[in-house]
Amino acid sequence: MIYIIGFICFLLLMLLFSRLIQQSKNPSGFLGKRMMKLWNRAYLPMFVWAIRYLDRTSYPAILDVGVGNGRSTILLKKTFPQSTITGIDISDTAIAQAKQIEMTNLNFERRDVRETGFSDESVDLITAFQTHFHWQDLEASFMELRRILKSDGMLLLACEYNKLSYFLPEVQNEEAFRRFLLSVGFELITSQRKGSWILYKIIKH
Repeated sequence: MIYIIGFICFLLLMLLFSRLIQQSKNPSGFLGKRMMKLWNRAYLPMFVWAIRYLDRTSYPAILDVGVGNGRSTILLKKTFPQSTITGIDISDTAIAQAKQIEMTNLNFERRDVRETGFSDESVDLITAFQTHFHWQDLEASFMELRRILKSDGMLLLACEYNKLSYFLPEVQNEEAFRRFLLSVGFELITSQRKGSWILYKIIKH
């Protein structure tokens, strides 16, 4: 009987874990809203740290990918108040939450990173925080971002390093990631670590 109870508990934990993973990829409903609030507390400090590594003081057009409820995008707008910023997410729940934010030249839209719908070379800066390891097709996503990024633009990624070991072990190693980026027309110019966080500054190759 003890073994049966243990096995049932194990199955329940696995189901819960699977549910939480799905929510992290595409938050929905009450649980998704609660998780996005938890993410704000956990990951906004990462955002503040990462944007300090940007070289320019002005980026006219910015795309923020995987915005959740939009709280990091607000900080992006406050950092670059003259920019026109669009935040995108695949989650209907996330975008509904984000659209409650009202700031001039700040827009939120439900779009897929694999096919954003933006014009060629129309974006000066693309940011993606704690999200790229969830993209369904990494190669297609990066190729789409390359298409819409201006020739002198910047792609800034930041995430928890241990998430890469779980979701993207094939490119967790920096040299492997560098080779992958070259294969899709990007170049890794620098990476930085702080505790459990890592950021990548990427340009067109």
